[in-house]
Amino acid sequence: MNEQNDEFDPRLEALFRSEHTHLPSEPFSSKTLAAIAAARRRALLTRRLLQTAGVIALIALSPQLIDASAWLSTKLDEAFELASAWLTTPFGLVAAGLAALAVWWVRGRVRTRHWR
Repeated sequence: MNEQNDEFDPRLEALFRSEHTHLPSEPFSSKTLAAIAAARRRALLTRRLLQTAGVIALIALSPQLIDASAWLSTKLDEAFELASAWLTTPFGLVAAGLAALAVWWVRGRVRTRHWR
């Protein structure tokens, strides 16, 4: 390839040896790519700050969360007794059936909306 070839056009050789000029970058593309990169950096920073704030909030609120969990576990039996007593009445049974039917209908509508 480095050997001198008689069939090689000297003008073409001069063209290849001359300095290559680079085309200027397109301003729209470079600005758009810079904006996308900045948005991704902001999103990453926001996500990390929110995760850090969540962990700090969990640490700060852990005594109250433990107390609330203990209180809820003591009241859970009472809640189950009340719910089962309410469900044994005809009104409670109809209300639970209507609630189940409403949940089934809403879930069906959401599922069909995603697949359209």
